[in-house]
Amino acid sequence: AGRLRAAAAASARAWSSAPDPALEDFLSQEVDRFAGIKAHACSLQEVLGMLEPWKAAKFIYSEVPVRYAERLKQVEALPGWRLAPEMADLHARHVATFRDIRLVKTYPKKSSFSCPELVDAFTDVVRAAVDRTEDLQHTAAKAMHRLKHEGRVGVYSDEFVDQWMDAFLLNWIGSRMLLSQYLACVEGHPTGVIDPGCDPAAICRKAADEVRDLCDAYAFRVPTIQIEAHSAAGGDMGAPRFSYIPGFLEYILKEILKNSCRATLDAYPSARELPKRPISVVVCADERQVAIRISDRARGIPFEVGGHVWSYMYSTARQGSGVDDAEVTPLAGYGVGLPLSRLYARYLGGSLGLMSW
Repeated sequence: AGRLRAAAAASARAWSSAPDPALEDFLSQEVDRFAGIKAHACSLQEVLGMLEPWKAAKFIYSEVPVRYAERLKQVEALPGWRLAPEMADLHARHVATFRDIRLVKTYPKKSSFSCPELVDAFTDVVRAAVDRTEDLQHTAAKAMHRLKHEGRVGVYSDEFVDQWMDAFLLNWIGSRMLLSQYLACVEGHPTGVIDPGCDPAAICRKAADEVRDLCDAYAFRVPTIQIEAHSAAGGDMGAPRFSYIPGFLEYILKEILKNSCRATLDAYPSARELPKRPISVVVCADERQVAIRISDRARGIPFEVGGHVWSYMYSTARQGSGVDDAEVTPLAGYGVGLPLSRLYARYLGGSLGLMSW
């Protein structure tokens, strides 16, 4: 297995340093072919039916390239996309992963994922793929800001950017979930990244702790966050449970809590006021659904901001004279958090809404 992985890495390095025109032409044709295939929408139940690594590998080998090809075509359809180095970098990363997945059976030639050596090599490919897209959402957002503000304002309207980012990131969520599920199965997690008995209240507490730490580190003040849980469903002892991907839920909660904390800190500069203005998190459930409400007392969202909070072009980060000058912090980034959170919720059949009063 070690020799197989070394051979795969060596072949990839050789390809990147000395491109083979025939291989490039083959991969270009493969991207075109896979882009014309409709991606299969997977339910949590279907994913739970592929817990053996070889089964998951077989599905990913045929399915994930479809999603990567779609995203490559989305990038290539953008006017002047090469003018943004971040977008060119994203494109190169996608090409690298598409290439690695499509060629994995040639290191050496193996036809079946029942071969342990092939599974080992495929695992290395998947890990590299996940690493390459670790900051994809922020890189894509920065690229779009650059394309809009550095010469293509007429083409890159907020509406155009939001629609493109929604489609691109929703596609990414699907492939990311499949790749992460595969790695979790390889690492011995019984149900992968899915938790059939997900405890939303526990995840709320974890997210609140992490956001408090961020506030302490970057704002030097910490809002009060109160969490309570109630359930009308029988058999759960009043503690709501449901089948979900905890990583998705944690991301959503952290982004909403960061927004509430930031607004609370801005509205009440005095640390003595913060305990009087707690952020409330309430988890409720019945036999059919789970709902989480997060509310703060930060005087609402300004009328002129309104629906802009769902736009990738809206950010609470302090803006400089250019894209590279924005003061981005963990509490105020490129404006990806809320719209991406809504996509995570939608991907698994839920919703995310905002009310201000």
